[in-house]
This record gives sequence, structure tokens and C-alpha cells, in this order.
Amino acid sequence: MVNFVVYGSPLSPFVRKVEAVLRFKGAAYDFENVNIMDMPDWFVEISPARRIPVLRDRDVGAEGVPGTIADSSAICLYLDRKLDTGLYGKTAFEAGRVAWFEEYADTELAMNIGMHMFRPLVFPLFTGGKPDLDTARKAFNEALPPRFDYLESALQDSAYFVADRFSLADIAVGALMSQLGLVAELPSKERWPALIKHCEMIKAHPTFTDNLATCEKVLSRFLPEKFDLS
Repeated sequence: MVNFVVYGSPLSPFVRKVEAVLRFKGAAYDFENVNIMDMPDWFVEISPARRIPVLRDRDVGAEGVPGTIADSSAICLYLDRKLDTGLYGKTAFEAGRVAWFEEYADTELAMNIGMHMFRPLVFPLFTGGKPDLDTARKAFNEALPPRFDYLESALQDSAYFVADRFSLADIAVGALMSQLGLVAELPSKERWPALIKHCEMIKAHPTFTDNLATCEKVLSRFLPEKFDLS
């Protein structure tokens, strides 16, 4: 029996982050889709904040609350301790820097890419509505450029965010930037060359390819082409 279960939706960048960690270690897992618009009672019980993903470790508990961990950051930390992923760097300072970029992605990027772009563009399409282009364009052209500037400067001449090695920092930022890339053209390669190179690396990375292929297949039913938000 497979030990791990991931509950959530492949369209979530936070689910994508957890899946990337599991794939990085080659850990088998089951996936159970959760309707985030109408969460069942059993899921609310294991995710009191009503968010995805939740991880179950059947070694600890096979049903109910026992064996479950909610929140992608908590899950990734657990998987690092359980599987010795090495994704938090080799030193205490590197671990702190990794945790910082994860927090930056989960807050600064997630709010603007997820709440102010992905949701207003995609969620109306699921119910036959029209995308809110004004909200998405404002986020893309006003809120996100300073965040892109910071990430560009953080990469400097490196392909990775921390210690010139692939880490959870790259996974966390990549999970959100790939969310943007699913629905819109990426920002200017001329202005942010290192960041776009990082995005391209993440898109082709084996920890991301399966999830992104699934997302593109799902979205293709509602979104025939990507939005131009410039």
C-alpha cells in the first residue's frame, strides 16, 4: 500500500509544491481530488482552515484526522524530516533563506498571482461567466513587477535562489510562477532574464512536468489560449 495521500486539486500551486517534493524523492503517493468550492465535511475535519492541500501518511493514520497534516509549508517540512529531501539546504543559514523564499512565494506571489489573476481569470469560466481582465491586468502590470524585480535581483548570476542548488525555494517560487504561465504570457524576458530562465527551467523540471501537463489538459477545456495582459 502507498503510504502517502495528497488531497487537493492539481490546479493549486500549493498542491503543485507538495507534489514536486514527493516527486523529487521519488516517493509514491495517491491523489484524491477535493472540490474546493463545496468542501465535504470529512475534508474540513482534516483541514480546519479549509485550504488545500492536506497530506496523509498512512504509516501514522489511515483515516480521520490522525496521520494528516494541513498546509503546504508544514507538509514540505514534514516530508523533509521523513524523507531527508535535502531541499532546505546544507546549513542553518541556507535553511533560513529557503524558508524565506517559500514564505515570499506563498504570500507576495500567491496573493497577486492566485487571488488577483488566476481566480478572476479562470474561476468565472468554470461557471460560464466572463473573466475579470481588469483585475488581472492591474495585478500583472502594477503589483507584480516590483515582485519580479526582487526575484530577479535575488537570482543574480545563479540558476537557483539559494546556494546554487535546486531547493524548496525554487519549488515554491516555481509553483507560483508556473501558475501565472498556465493562463497568461510570462513577463518580459528582456526585463527579467534570470527569472524567466528560472521559469523555463521549472516548467521542464521532472518534479513539475506531470502536474503542469494535467493542469494544461484541464484548462484547455475552458481556456483555448492564454491571456495577453500587457
